[in-house]
Amino acid sequence: MEIYNTCLLRHDNILGYYASDMTSRNSCTQLWLIMQYHEHGSLYDYLQRNVLNYESMLLLATSAAAGLVHLHTEIVGNQGKPAIAHRDIKSKNILVKLDGTCCIGDLGLAVTHSQENNKIDLGRNNKVGTKRYMAPELLDETLNVYYFDSFKLVEVYAFGLVLWEITRRCYTHGE
Repeated sequence: MEIYNTCLLRHDNILGYYASDMTSRNSCTQLWLIMQYHEHGSLYDYLQRNVLNYESMLLLATSAAAGLVHLHTEIVGNQGKPAIAHRDIKSKNILVKLDGTCCIGDLGLAVTHSQENNKIDLGRNNKVGTKRYMAPELLDETLNVYYFDSFKLVEVYAFGLVLWEITRRCYTHGE
């Protein structure tokens, strides 16, 4: 939940966060996130319902890529932003907005890295995400978890699979 409070995380292609809350009932704690709503739903669902022309295909792809670039980029300064690795890039974690652009959501598995402290907070499990989108080095556990760029590279692999999903829904001949 704390990742959503990261300074300068706001971006057109990152799912907007409004607030969070925690409630307890009968010794059960519930965490609530209040996020932007996009009625087209996930990119996965959108692609199941729609066939794309070249323009809409490019808009989906470039806007999702812009969101990934923003996550991966560290912004240095007083109000900076660490580099963020999502760790579960897939079409179900990308939402389609009414204007046909995408935004990346579900940062629940994300890790951050800052040049200032050179630390990566991984938790106990290095192999997280959705198997279908995992790069070979994640699956065979040869990923260098001490080098943050490794996480960015395996996300580029996953994003390549998302791009494949987008392009396979595009008209190839005429109308």
